[in-house]
Formats: sequence, structure tokens, C-alpha cells
Amino acid sequence: MTLEETTTGMPGEINDVDALSNGTDSNTEVNGTDQNIWRFINNRGPAYWYFNVITVVLGLAGNFMIFPLMGGVKFSSLSFPVYLRFLAFSDCPVLMVFCIKESLRYFQSSFLIGSNLAVCTLTKFIKYTTTMLSPWLVVGLTLDRFYCVVFPLKRDRICTRRKATIVCSCLTGFSVVISLPLLNGVKTVPGSQICFIKDYLVSYSTFIRIVLTANLPCLLILVLNIVIGIHIQRSVTFRKRFTSTSSGSTENKLDKSLLPLLLISIMAFVTLIPSSIADSVVLILLVTKSDFKTLAFIFKLWPVFNILYLMNFGQIFYILMASSANYRNIIKTKLKCQNVNGRKNNATVSRTPGQVSTNRALDNLYNTVRHQLPPLPGYCQLNIKFKVNLYYNT
Repeated sequence: MTLEETTTGMPGEINDVDALSNGTDSNTEVNGTDQNIWRFINNRGPAYWYFNVITVVLGLAGNFMIFPLMGGVKFSSLSFPVYLRFLAFSDCPVLMVFCIKESLRYFQSSFLIGSNLAVCTLTKFIKYTTTMLSPWLVVGLTLDRFYCVVFPLKRDRICTRRKATIVCSCLTGFSVVISLPLLNGVKTVPGSQICFIKDYLVSYSTFIRIVLTANLPCLLILVLNIVIGIHIQRSVTFRKRFTSTSSGSTENKLDKSLLPLLLISIMAFVTLIPSSIADSVVLILLVTKSDFKTLAFIFKLWPVFNILYLMNFGQIFYILMASSANYRNIIKTKLKCQNVNGRKNNATVSRTPGQVSTNRALDNLYNTVRHQLPPLPGYCQLNIKFKVNLYYNT
């Protein structure tokens, strides 16, 4: 067992740095460490699989709820719902692929994917594309909020729904193009249940995972959020000095409306950075072939890194619900509307047999009132009948 096989389970699938360790001699003292690492990866136990499935199920449910939540009329002219919808759509394949692969590994059926070159190539392509797209969509969302906060006068011109759609489409196309070489860059190893990236694409796939998927978007998210936070703090300080209390409270409410979106980007950074650091450390240790005890320790913590990494792809809806009463009221209203519509339909069907008697009672009441009054013009009679109907229905 060599180190190239032990790297198949890292959170960002750093298994594609396998060829970097091809020079490792399995007969050296490192082989014992290899066996220990491999045992850590494959003997995760049922608890890890349960947490994995629960994380995926909750994440998929939250992503599906994003679409009705952002489908209201009040969001029709805003830019950030476009990013949230793209994120929800792109995050679902990541969760499903992770859940399928971990379930197959738990039930010792990894050969269903690892031994089939076409299926393995497709899953790697989807996984690389979506895992790279998701953090860059968060970067786009953070940049959109950056312009809204730092350049408020340009917000109506830059932060539009159309431009948000263009940005998301360009990021999607970029992710697909970057991942295209992988369609012809996967190989299977005879006697193994794992497929690997071909040797000539190892450096390329490593660059995608370490730089494009993890470190660079995390760095941009961090810098943009720091600038946004500094600008908001300066604005709050300025308003406290030169504005009244009432206007200050109004502005504070406007600042609070940014909190859910900023929390999305901050939590994306928090959930991505541990796996990013772990992947970078593993890569350095594999290249230098040194300190294998540290490598074994990192693989011991792999289940925690992986669950935290998966949370990034299903946390948007829950962040919105936890951080904003406005979004909670919107989703409650939508759920109540569905319940009310269903009750109205049932009530209409149940009252249909009694409609004749109801109309007859209304006519009798109208005739009684009309005969007790002197002759009135036609429009007055109609008005009386309308009021009778209104009174009866209320």
C-alpha cells in the first residue's frame, strides 16, 4: 500500500496528488505509516456515515427551500437571489456525489464506481466542476455586497439581476472549461476499487484543488469581508456623530439587512479553510516525503474536516433562517398560503351541495327587506341585495 492510495479520501479529494508520491518505496520504513493511514481512512465506523448522510439530507432540503424563499415578488429586481439560486443548484450535485461515494465505501461497494472508468470519470468531472464553482459563486455574492456597501451610488447600475446572471453564467462556464481535461484524464488501477488522475494531469488537478477551489477564493472572501466590515463600522461611527437617533436607527436596520448575506460568505470561509489548510499541508508533506506522523494525524482528523466541508454546500438556507426574522416570516407566509389554498379547495367541494339552499335563503331575506321599503330605483335595490349578501357572508 503506497501513499498514493491513502490520499483518496481527503475532503477536497486530494487523491489526485497521487503521482507525487510515486517515488515512495513500499519496502521502506514509510510503509508502516502508509498502512496506519489507510486504516484511518477506511475504518471510519457507522457514526461517520450517519453524520455524512444527515448532513447531506439536511443540505439538500435546505437547498431546495432556497428556490421558493427567493421566488417572491420583492426579490424580483435584486441581484443577490440570483447568486443564492445558483449556489443552491450547484451545491446539490456535490452533496449527492459525496453521499453516494461514502455510502458505497461504507457498504464495501466502491467497485461500482472505482472499477467503471466512465462512471468514475463522470463523477470526478461533476465533483471538480461543482466544488470549484461553489466558492467562486460565494466570491461573486461577496463582491456584489462589496459594491453595495462601498459604492452605494453605483449599486443600481452594477448590482442588477441581469449582471448577476451574467457573472454566475461566466463562472459556471469557467468551471466547466477548467474541468474538461479531466474527461480524458482518469485511469483505473487493476485490482483496486479506486480510480486515479493520470500522471500528466496530476499537477494540473492539484493546482485546481489547492489554488482555484480552496486558497484563492478563501483569500478573496476574507479580504472583501474585511473591507466591507471596516466600511460599515466607519459608516456607523459617522452616523452616530452627525445624524439624529431616529435616522440612525433606520440606517442600523439597513445594516442588519446585510448581515445574512455577509454571514453566508463568512461561514463559507470558515467551512472551507480547514480542508484547504489540510490539503496544503498534505501536499507539502507528500512532495517533501517528510514527517509522516503529521500526515497520519491529519488523516485521523479527516472525518471532521469532511463533515465541515460538506456543511458548506448546504448551509445557506439555515443561515438565512437563523439570522433574519424577515426570511423566517417569508417562508412562514408561503407555507401558510399553501395550507390555506388547500383548505379553501376542500371547503369549496364540501359546500357545493348546500349552495342551492344558501342562495334561496339570501333571496328570501332580500325579498323581505325590499317589501318593507317604499319603491326604490333599480340601483338602490341592487345595493340592498349586495349588502344582504355581504352581511350574510361575513
